[in-house]
Amino acid sequence: MEVVIAICDDLIEERANLARMIQTYSQERDLPIQLCFFSSGEELLDAFHRSQQFHIVFLDIYMPNCSGMEVARQIRAAHDDTAIVFATTSQDHGRDSFDVQASDYLLKPFRQEDVSQALDWCLEHIPESVRCLSVYSEWEQRELPLSTIQYIDVYGHRSRIHTTQSVLVVRRGLDDLEISIQSPDFLRCHRSFLLNMNYVDSLEGNAFRMSDGTLIPISPSQTAQIRNQFIDWTYIKAWQQK
Repeated sequence: MEVVIAICDDLIEERANLARMIQTYSQERDLPIQLCFFSSGEELLDAFHRSQQFHIVFLDIYMPNCSGMEVARQIRAAHDDTAIVFATTSQDHGRDSFDVQASDYLLKPFRQEDVSQALDWCLEHIPESVRCLSVYSEWEQRELPLSTIQYIDVYGHRSRIHTTQSVLVVRRGLDDLEISIQSPDFLRCHRSFLLNMNYVDSLEGNAFRMSDGTLIPISPSQTAQIRNQFIDWTYIKAWQQK
């Protein structure tokens, strides 16, 4: 998954300094990161209004015209899933940062360890709804939101990813894809099938009926265990939605 990060600061040297630390983190973790730069809160909000999505936003508070705190309030009002990290010179806005559910509050001048810790926390808490699976299919790199993947099955020596929009064929094994996804919403119910439990309509004997009508078998040697995993997941999901 490529992590998309926005840096919003009116000072170019501050943007460059923070970008270097994020790039160092990217190299140390072998994590692909896309950086986007904004010199004002208005520019950042315009990107949001154009439906540009960011996993993490590093936001200075003291900027002309539209303050970072006001930008954060507007982001939070429309985008619950975006992680906001304040990067500023003052501790005076601690309470305000709590009100907008900021993930962290960094004081300038930044230290590499502080930036790395903030990124670690944000990445550990990326919601399932915005996580993506990076795959190479049809001669291009694709970012597939996990929430759109219904199930994956084995097709010869390849895997087919069935999404809500299309079916993509990739030259990757199911074990590898399962490791990359690493989501509690996905269940390996058979050596040839990995399914997203959000798209299960019902349990029918030793199979799952998916929302598109597909019947996916349950491994005969693990029937009881897999059925229990699915039942436990449904209880947890129902409890989280209360």
